[in-house]
Amino acid sequence: MSTSDASTEFALARGGSARGAELGPDDRGDPSQTAVADSFGPRLGPTATFATTEHFNLQTARAITVSEANGRAGIYLAALSSNLIALAFIGQVSRLGEAFYAFALILLPVLSFVGAVTFLRLVQISIEDIAYAHRIALLRGFYLRLSPELEPYMVVARGARSAPSSSRERLEPNAWQLTLTTAGMVAVVNSVVAAACVGLVLEAAGVDPLGIPLAAGAVIGAGAFSLHERHHRRALDAYRPTDVDRPAIAVPPPQPAESA
Repeated sequence: MSTSDASTEFALARGGSARGAELGPDDRGDPSQTAVADSFGPRLGPTATFATTEHFNLQTARAITVSEANGRAGIYLAALSSNLIALAFIGQVSRLGEAFYAFALILLPVLSFVGAVTFLRLVQISIEDIAYAHRIALLRGFYLRLSPELEPYMVVARGARSAPSSSRERLEPNAWQLTLTTAGMVAVVNSVVAAACVGLVLEAAGVDPLGIPLAAGAVIGAGAFSLHERHHRRALDAYRPTDVDRPAIAVPPPQPAESA
């Protein structure tokens, strides 16, 4: 399952209105469904044009989120790899002396900061992708209500109107699924960077034996990953369709008619 497909499935689980907008099994043959097109009257043409244009814009927005996520992750990994190569050269020249520790303790905290902000933005991007998928699902529901005969040619996930909470829980991503995302990958790498930074601090301070810095780094790394995963989970739990891209979805109040 691709990231976009998983986002669409999760959006349908979180946005009940998207599911309700589609036809259920009991809706077939309902005169109220077949009369949707007639209710628009002469506005049907402009309405369909607006809906398809909005659908295209949402698809473009989803593509932009994927592009930005790949770009952010690529920038972070490129910075990490170049800094590790520089550390290797410094280690060879200084024979792992004071220059190496000074250089490493300057670069690694900066890399941790870059990784943290990259992770935060990737979480925001994933939520934006879910929001766009939810809005596309609403438009698909409109298409099916407008032309129910299109259903055999569109992939539609059907279920009961009042789906049990257990089905929603099955659609919620687990910890492993969050790790498989781009944000989860950056969280793992950034946790390792934080662990290495702590280990080098203890080693530079002359803490012996070597097992102590290793154990401390492992604890810090596990704690850092736990914080990353908890933030990712809380951000998804707090997601609301109207909280994303508010300037683009806000409708200004109608202006009062000017007096003659």
